[in-house]
Amino acid sequence: MLKIKHSSNLEDLYYKIIAKSKADKLKGLTFEEYYNKHYKKYLIYDLKDILCGNFEKLVEIKEFHKIKYRDDNKIKRFFNYDKAKTIKFNPLISKLQPKISNFFQENIEVHTCYYCNIDFINTFKKNNETKNAFTLDHVLEKADYPFLALSLYNLVPSCYVCNSKVKDSKISFGDFSPIKKDFDFNERVKFKSFISNPNLQIEKEEDFYIKLIENYSNKYDEYIKSLNLNDRYDYHKYKVLEMIQKRREYPDSRIKELSDLTKKTQEEIKQDLFGIYLSQDLHKRPLSKLIKDIREELDLV
Repeated sequence: MLKIKHSSNLEDLYYKIIAKSKADKLKGLTFEEYYNKHYKKYLIYDLKDILCGNFEKLVEIKEFHKIKYRDDNKIKRFFNYDKAKTIKFNPLISKLQPKISNFFQENIEVHTCYYCNIDFINTFKKNNETKNAFTLDHVLEKADYPFLALSLYNLVPSCYVCNSKVKDSKISFGDFSPIKKDFDFNERVKFKSFISNPNLQIEKEEDFYIKLIENYSNKYDEYIKSLNLNDRYDYHKYKVLEMIQKRREYPDSRIKELSDLTKKTQEEIKQDLFGIYLSQDLHKRPLSKLIKDIREELDLV
């Protein structure tokens, strides 16, 4: 739903963390050295492309190999994301997931789920230790493409519901990745309100419903359906009702009075009252896209 923006030096930082890792089973070699010695002849691509190539590069690698290595335990053992040693599985480096999660919480803005914008997934402190409330979703499924399990641009900070409860693995999310250069969901798709009250009034939640509508195409229909966004947002209609009721309580004349009283600008008063969000800040608060779209549609502010 919201595009992810990465800083320019992120790739070098990430590559260093993974590529320079060592483990006893790597026999004194770094992850990078072990890859070049044992796996590059099969996977062809440089490790830097696999770990830090942009999403378009990852799709290229995926299309080149397809699902050839889906059941290859050697590839899975090497590009191991979250499995610890078991009777059936013996990774070369055990459980890189915590290290990768730490990298995300230290280097990428993580506030709300990038898929749905419904829930906070922020970091927090517990006993002076930083914890996080996000999961990292593999856009290109690691079960099918284990060589992309550690790829930076294959990981989307998301909530548990999107990652584990509703996301349909049968749908190719590679077409909808919030990391893609041309990901334009926020521009193309808007929340719209529809009045169901025969008197064309909105007084309670039952009087209307909201739905995500895409302008001029159906590019994101599967995205919306897979994440069950319309049904999930139905619960949050109360936010629309709150905005409408608040606007009735605070007409322009009242906003001007508050502005004169507090010495704030009228725009600042509106920000305080209605939670106005700029497009570049939508990821910072839950339901911010809903609030922005409906506010603009109904001309509430």
